[in-house]
Amino acid sequence: ISTPGSNDWAVGTGDFTVEWFGNQSNTSQFQRVFTVGDYPNIKIGVSIESSTFYYWANTSFRYSSASSTVTSTWYHWAVVRQSGTTYVYRNGSLRGSSFSDTNNITDNTTAFIVGNTNTFATNAAFVGDITNFRFVKGLAVYTGNFSIPTSALTATASANPYGGSNT
Repeated sequence: ISTPGSNDWAVGTGDFTVEWFGNQSNTSQFQRVFTVGDYPNIKIGVSIESSTFYYWANTSFRYSSASSTVTSTWYHWAVVRQSGTTYVYRNGSLRGSSFSDTNNITDNTTAFIVGNTNTFATNAAFVGDITNFRFVKGLAVYTGNFSIPTSALTATASANPYGGSNT
């Protein structure tokens, strides 16, 4: 999926949440879940490369963690920044530790891509399925471990009824 540049994902230094359900058929190559920009100039993005989860901001990865991804298994992922701290959740549980993140993400001209990079590289294509992708600017939807959503995500984070420490 490709969407033209917009202020919608130019989050500056503010709060945001990006979440999705993903089911990978294999974990090889440099699979991008979403990106604004292309390596080495990724403004914001996530890749899962050989079972390692990477969060990218302003041209370098800011967080990585062994994801222990099992192929042909659905996972809910959420990247949440709240007050200058970013959290990565898988299936409602914090992965590793939170980290300081004051990256000023301002690119509003580059396309937002789900499932690849801006150059649509074969080795960066997400191999599998992504559903219920949601980008929420200005709000940290989850503020602690939470119950995995069990129905379609809503258009507004304030209508999120999924329990845990989410807003």
